[in-house]
Amino acid sequence: MTDQEIRDIAIKEFSTKARAKFDAGTLEHNPDGTKGLGRLSALKIVQAAKEEAWDQIFYLTALEQQLIVEM
Repeated sequence: MTDQEIRDIAIKEFSTKARAKFDAGTLEHNPDGTKGLGRLSALKIVQAAKEEAWDQIFYLTALEQQLIVEM
């Protein structure tokens, strides 16, 4: 698979799933519209992004462990 094919797959997936993911998060975390991303301080945005990055570490660790077992 070429880099361009990987790019195209990622862009297609993002374009089909990102809106639904964002809207679901908004309904969960800001259902009444009073908090919103545009109302967060810069510090709160950084803190939220770090929390999301930590989640990625857990997902990657789980995947890594599965791959190690499969070796």
